[in-house]
Amino acid sequence: MLVPLSWLKEHLETEASVDDICDMLTQLGHEIEEVEDTSPSFDGIVIGHVLEREQHPEADRLGVCKVDIGDGEPKQIVCGAPNARAGIKVAVITVGARLPDGTKIKKSKLRGVESQGMICSERELELSDEHDGILELETDLALGTPFAETQGDGDVVIDVDVTPNRGDCLSIQGIARDLAAAGLGTLKPLSFPEAGNTQSQIKCETKSENCMFFSGIEIRGIKNAESPTWMKQKIEAAGLRPRSAVVDISNYIMLAMGKPIHTYDADKVKGNICAVDAKGGETYMGIGDTEVTFNAEDVMIMDDNGVIGAGGILGGESTAVDDNTTNVYIESAWFDRSRIAKTGQAHQLLTDARYRFERGIDPAETAEAGRWAAQLIQEICGGEVSAQQAVGSNKKDLPTITFDPAFVKTFGGLDIPTSEVKSILEALQFNVSENGGNLDVTPPSFRTFMQNPEDLVEEILRVKGYDAVPNVVMPLPMERQEIAAPTLRPDRTARRHLAGLGYLETITYSFVSEDLANAFAEGQDIRELEHPIDEATMSHMRPSLLPGLLDAADKNLARSENLTRLAEVGKTFVGRTETLCAAGIQLPSTQRHWQGKNSDVDAFSAKADALNILETLGVATTRMQITDEAPSYYHPGRSGSLRLGNNVFGTFGEIHPAILKKFDLKGPIVGFELNLEVAAKIKSKTKAFKPSNYQPVERDLAFIVDENVAAGDLLNTIRNTTKDLGKSFDLFDVYTGTGVPEGKKSLAITMTLQANDRTLTDDEINKVVKQAVEAAEKHYQAELRD
Repeated sequence: MLVPLSWLKEHLETEASVDDICDMLTQLGHEIEEVEDTSPSFDGIVIGHVLEREQHPEADRLGVCKVDIGDGEPKQIVCGAPNARAGIKVAVITVGARLPDGTKIKKSKLRGVESQGMICSERELELSDEHDGILELETDLALGTPFAETQGDGDVVIDVDVTPNRGDCLSIQGIARDLAAAGLGTLKPLSFPEAGNTQSQIKCETKSENCMFFSGIEIRGIKNAESPTWMKQKIEAAGLRPRSAVVDISNYIMLAMGKPIHTYDADKVKGNICAVDAKGGETYMGIGDTEVTFNAEDVMIMDDNGVIGAGGILGGESTAVDDNTTNVYIESAWFDRSRIAKTGQAHQLLTDARYRFERGIDPAETAEAGRWAAQLIQEICGGEVSAQQAVGSNKKDLPTITFDPAFVKTFGGLDIPTSEVKSILEALQFNVSENGGNLDVTPPSFRTFMQNPEDLVEEILRVKGYDAVPNVVMPLPMERQEIAAPTLRPDRTARRHLAGLGYLETITYSFVSEDLANAFAEGQDIRELEHPIDEATMSHMRPSLLPGLLDAADKNLARSENLTRLAEVGKTFVGRTETLCAAGIQLPSTQRHWQGKNSDVDAFSAKADALNILETLGVATTRMQITDEAPSYYHPGRSGSLRLGNNVFGTFGEIHPAILKKFDLKGPIVGFELNLEVAAKIKSKTKAFKPSNYQPVERDLAFIVDENVAAGDLLNTIRNTTKDLGKSFDLFDVYTGTGVPEGKKSLAITMTLQANDRTLTDDEINKVVKQAVEAAEKHYQAELRD
């Protein structure tokens, strides 16, 4: 938001310096991007008087002027402007001086005639784009007076970065109101005219719940002339380009009040105007040859012939005001900000009106904005103003917040008397009434996002100043304390260990497209955003971390970045549930090597890393059950789940080719995702590691089992049977073929046995082996293979 200081002081009575204003705006929560002095440099440019003009002897389009600049002998200046003539006062730049664009003026000869300076046009002085002739001055100042004195004081423009929750400050009046509330001046209230008495030939109507209020007023018999200089200067200083009086007045009202209005050429409107919800598929041509095809529920502005605008965002080319417009219809309406945001994002329509509507305008003075615009059009362009028609309601439901003044200290850390709390809130135009020891606080209609006592504390602190909050050193505990939040420790641990495994930590958006949300939600409810950053690609909360990692992989590969391991720790969102997770993906390396082709990744490497992370988090992975149940976004048969009973710790496997296709990726790519909250709750009790001084013993067993028996299940059964002396159990061979019956397979296992207090005897070893064989026979009808 560009705020010209001179315009700000028309709304705020203050003697504060620019530095003081900027400091206060920063305190109030508005970041200052830049402060620019826009005063042009007119050094060496003075007022002169053309005494005579003669024809150049060698050029038909040039004249030779004698110009008195008040320093004695008149200067001879060659000038080609058609309006250069004796008797006018002009702006003369002398030899050695520079124009505002930096061009240095030198003594020169033009077609053989010496020229001692230049008579300037408005464009050369950077006052406008006018260059058809030299600038003619009407001034009583003495000759030789610096030209700058004819231009009044220069201006200073403050570039204020307004946060999305402060739509009330997207206007000069809004910034002035905030500064006045903080005590940096007195707000000058706006006054609005009444409308005329004649009836408009155009009626307005709203049939859309997303257009809560619609008002219209007509001015007939205007001349759409050029805007006055004062208005053009204000609009330009605020960052907009002047066009014509009617359009400039619309922009002037928007910048001054924060109320977007739209003007139609009334003669181009067919019948009446109505705001309606689109059914989807309707089209129109917006201003600037912007073709729009509406989605369902977008707000359309229609006349009797069809669509003439996108409500609150962009007018139509068919009814646009031009230089020949003689009758104008002014629309001043209030649209639902959520709908404006969705429509604008879906169609990528970036306009100043959308920018303000989607952040929330004050509906209370919507009709008044239209009347002010009509008054200015009449003053500048003439015409007769009609009565104003209004439909709908501009009354906003405002919450009443019960507020304990002591909450400012307990929540904000600043002890403020109740009387001062009330005074600050009233200065911010909140309605405050006492209710016992509490205050009933109703925010003004221009303040959005005011819902709870915490919001009010923020308002009080920003006016009082956050630097007024005392610094308090928190006492340190004498003993190490357990972390209160159970998910913080696995969060940090998982990040560190993922890095140790060679993963590059990735931080991605928590938002994905609806298509990806459905693909990874496995039929569960997905959470849609009310105000997405982008309707097409960021409309829903992510149900998994994997989409973000796959998207990051795609972008890195497109830039020839050979990153083979990416990981992230963050929240996933399914329905109303948020879960802290860790996830990683592995890609085959694209780097060439003299030893040959790089090995591909597989589901087992993803499983190994997932188990490694869980083990670091304290989960007893030796008892972990590995099942082939996995979400559909993994490849069937090349994926699985990690669980203990009903608790699923995570999933792993090769990403399904159909999913990879959505990201334009080629496989194989493997990944895993772990539920850190489950891991935090069911982690094992850690015991100090005590190495045994006695020799371990290994025994190999091969079992013939049905081909559908999972090796992991067999290992877990044997492990649980022999847990007193069994140290590790590893599968080292899977065999089918000669010697193994059809429908069967051979699973070969290595058992490592060891005691901490003795050397195992043959009887003890044989007993454990027997227990393992009997458990396999009982649970899986296994046969011991010779």
